[in-house]
Amino acid sequence: MNRRTTSMTGAVRRFTNAPAHGFSAVFRSLARLRQAPAVHPRGITFAARLIVDHSTSLIPQGDYVTTVRMSKGAGTPGRWPDVLGLALRFHLQDPAEPCDFLFSSAGDGPWTRWMPVPAGDWATSSYGTLAPYESGDRRWWLMLTPSGPPVGHTSIHGLQHSAPPSFTLHLSGETADWHQIGRLELLKCLDDSGLVFDPVLNHPPAAVPAPSWLRELRERAYSGSRQGRHAPPPVA
Repeated sequence: MNRRTTSMTGAVRRFTNAPAHGFSAVFRSLARLRQAPAVHPRGITFAARLIVDHSTSLIPQGDYVTTVRMSKGAGTPGRWPDVLGLALRFHLQDPAEPCDFLFSSAGDGPWTRWMPVPAGDWATSSYGTLAPYESGDRRWWLMLTPSGPPVGHTSIHGLQHSAPPSFTLHLSGETADWHQIGRLELLKCLDDSGLVFDPVLNHPPAAVPAPSWLRELRERAYSGSRQGRHAPPPVA
């Protein structure tokens, strides 16, 4: 390849990568401005227990020590509705290799499960992974549904006393037929753990977030957010 061809190839690569770099820059700037994650900037952390009754390619059957963070996507003030988030981390085997899953308030239909939905109550929304996980030639979605009475608001303040005590874990394939596979129990509120969640880097060994183009955009967003607030790498 001659010098002119090499130069043209580099220019094309830079041009096609420009939108992705711009996407990362937006999240980096927002995190720098907030001095917090670009999205889900404020939250509260719980020690939790994840019990999986039926093995899947995403999570094997087991009883896992888990850390959960509940947060508001846009960070709206007080009791205002928002896209609600629930992030969880546990370890399958190696303590240095966590598994992170991020859930957002969403629908549960074949199309609505792709879309974040603002909610007005922590205990009345379904929480889904939005995008699927790919294992082999199949795609899978996870969803958490809360138990307990309505909270009546989406404020972070006081959530340590009013959060739903437990959630049912569901799995579905392409047809959005949900099957219960386990449950998540919140045990106690923790001080700010400083955990950095990243479901793209810290995915299960047998499955990866899909589709690939969305996976790349998500990782650019998470990376930009970490850079903007000088956060550590997303490991335990």
